[in-house]
Amino acid sequence: MQKKKRHVFRTDLRPPLIAAAVIGAVLLGLFTALSLLAEAEELPLYGLALCGVYVLSVGCILIPYLVRYRRITLANDAAELMTTEISDMFRYVVDVPYAIVGADSTVKIVSGALQDILQMRSPVCNVPLSSFCSVPMKDIVAYAQNGGQVKDITVNEDGVPIDNTKPMITEIDGKKYELRCYVMRSRGKDYFFVVFEDVTEMLAMKQKMYRDEPIVAYIVIDSLQELAQYIRVSYRTAVNEIETKLKEWAASFGGMLREYEREKYLLVFTRAALDKCIRNKFRILDTIRSIQLGDNSFPVTISIGVGAIDGSFEDKERAASDALDIALQKGGDQAAVNDGKSVTPYGGRVNTMYGSTTITSRVNSSHLCKLMQEAGNVLIMGHRAPDYDSIGSCVGLARLAICARDGDASKIRIVVNRDHINFRICYDMLANIPEYRSMFISGDTALDAVRTDTLLIMSDVNNVFNTEAPRLLKCVKNVVIIDHHRRQDQLYEFKPLMTYIRPAVAAASELVSEMLEFSPYHDRLLKEEANLMLAGLMLDTKNFTQGAGMQTFSAVHYLYGRGAHANSVRGFFAESMSNLFTACDIDSRTRTYREKIALTWLSVDHAATEEDNIAVAKAADKLMTIAGIEASFALLRADDTVTISARSHDKINVQIIMQRLGGGGHYDMAGARMTHTTLESACLQLKTVLDEYMDNEYENEKGMKR
Repeated sequence: MQKKKRHVFRTDLRPPLIAAAVIGAVLLGLFTALSLLAEAEELPLYGLALCGVYVLSVGCILIPYLVRYRRITLANDAAELMTTEISDMFRYVVDVPYAIVGADSTVKIVSGALQDILQMRSPVCNVPLSSFCSVPMKDIVAYAQNGGQVKDITVNEDGVPIDNTKPMITEIDGKKYELRCYVMRSRGKDYFFVVFEDVTEMLAMKQKMYRDEPIVAYIVIDSLQELAQYIRVSYRTAVNEIETKLKEWAASFGGMLREYEREKYLLVFTRAALDKCIRNKFRILDTIRSIQLGDNSFPVTISIGVGAIDGSFEDKERAASDALDIALQKGGDQAAVNDGKSVTPYGGRVNTMYGSTTITSRVNSSHLCKLMQEAGNVLIMGHRAPDYDSIGSCVGLARLAICARDGDASKIRIVVNRDHINFRICYDMLANIPEYRSMFISGDTALDAVRTDTLLIMSDVNNVFNTEAPRLLKCVKNVVIIDHHRRQDQLYEFKPLMTYIRPAVAAASELVSEMLEFSPYHDRLLKEEANLMLAGLMLDTKNFTQGAGMQTFSAVHYLYGRGAHANSVRGFFAESMSNLFTACDIDSRTRTYREKIALTWLSVDHAATEEDNIAVAKAADKLMTIAGIEASFALLRADDTVTISARSHDKINVQIIMQRLGGGGHYDMAGARMTHTTLESACLQLKTVLDEYMDNEYENEKGMKR
């Protein structure tokens, strides 16, 4: 930083002195010449005359400069005196606390105001700055040299900027002071002029405004109507009991709770109350879950969406609605807090009965058909590394689109990796159907097919980054999401036209089967398409042994009615010899962790293939058949990426565990994908998360009935 020059009044005597020297040299030269030409007796006269001329001329030159020099000297003395008096007045009269600090962090001088605050006897002191100021000297130097505070901004693993800048605030005798710092130079040394500004009242006012900021939240009771079908309890009595608990909770922090629709509530409260709820991790979720209904076979749960953003009430309401959607689409029994940058979940401990009815499927089917009809073209996309459920659900949606568009398949395409082994197996079954010969395209080709009126349907996936072609979502504005996985904690850059996420459903093919069954085109599904959807159901339910419910078998009944049969897709699940060797390699590495958890991995010396993900997922399923094992985790490394497949029974929530590693999924089946890491590092991170979960949450959950 360039230092400012100090301007003072001064005069320069060098010009007249130089002029005097020049005149003297000229006259001396003239005298030398006369001494050669004139008589000896005349030289003294000439010498006196030349001396007189020199004295007269030099006097005429020097006298004005000396007068000016004297006048300026007097002015400088007066200015110095005035500066001293102003400095003394500024120090003792003007009420500005400041200190002059040396580069070695030693306080040289303090003002009268700061002297009173610190109760010092003398303004001249040599005490360390740290004796009364908590701001380190390096921050003061950086502030002074840069003309302001230097920002310390970092980025977390999700790419979100984090401001780590420490405020230039110190506390003295219960009051808070903000520091402003400047560089000053005296006698060739740098000093720092530090001003202490009292911001106690301002910070208190800001804190009060923060605490009193209004927050909007939506609350819904999860699937109470579905519970009432299975337990002997009065529906109205149950609602009244839940509502009483909610009102008591809202009254405990001065919130306003209003029922705006059946089993749905609006809560308005303050930021201070929200901070309290966050600290106790929304204890109201446990309170509601503890309500005894009937024989208590199923827990009663609620979902909460909180809009904790800056802006108008309309903005807060919209943020709360988005957060509630995420809480419900993640399975319910949780609170989701939307701060405008991310959504933070709390709770989600119970594998809830977040159900639906045939009416829901019929309504969503009708709405989707209308969107398909209005679209210029339709793109259907599943997740990367597609499995049978992803491909089968996409094929089912393609049939629904063909029917909705009066049999025109020319503007309908499925985006998929055509080189993947699962796709090649599925395509062999569809190859003889003319409509599918040009149906499947790659992600790059799909980008060329995007129009302003394109409809993009995401099936069996709701995480943008796990789709087959994430770039498509930046180009298409009309998006529909159909999935059975719990919603990830991410805010979409787009607003979906339709979101149909049901975590309690076993497979995306089950969702699509219901939509087809309750659509006007229920009899148009082809046998080959039905077989692919059945394969998806068999895959995600482990041949109907995991997660299959009454609605699952209803979907199977519909698919069988359209010509599907398990014998037709049995070959999809045949094991190759290489897969058998891979499974043996994984089994040989199985270890137990904390007695209840099984860990295994595929050898790093093994040459990675596209079938390894399936082998690792099957290994995680197989480990769950071991007595005493409540959760299993199988790891696979490919290049610098580690994939984790997680499974559990009903006591450990693997969705929460995988979510903390950047993944997600269901309560009892989830996964994660960790990039830029090694197998050893990923395993250590997994164990750390497992320790945290088992120590803090497992004991609270294992006694709950599900």
